[in-house]
Amino acid sequence: MPDLTTHGADLRAIADTYRDRRDAGSLDHTAFVAAIISYRQRHPDVARNEAALIISQLIEEYPNDQDTCH
Repeated sequence: MPDLTTHGADLRAIADTYRDRRDAGSLDHTAFVAAIISYRQRHPDVARNEAALIISQLIEEYPNDQDTCH
């Protein structure tokens, strides 16, 4: 059984990859592809299409800390 703390940190790191790229001025698609690559490096057994679906859901679910901290 996977360690849920590690899994959560892993998903957060992937979402942060996307947000960091966007914050640096990358286009949405470029940042999305970077997040897919990051995910597949951690989970090489997952197909690219499945990884893209997971990333799109992940980006929607994880709040952007910059938007919630005032």
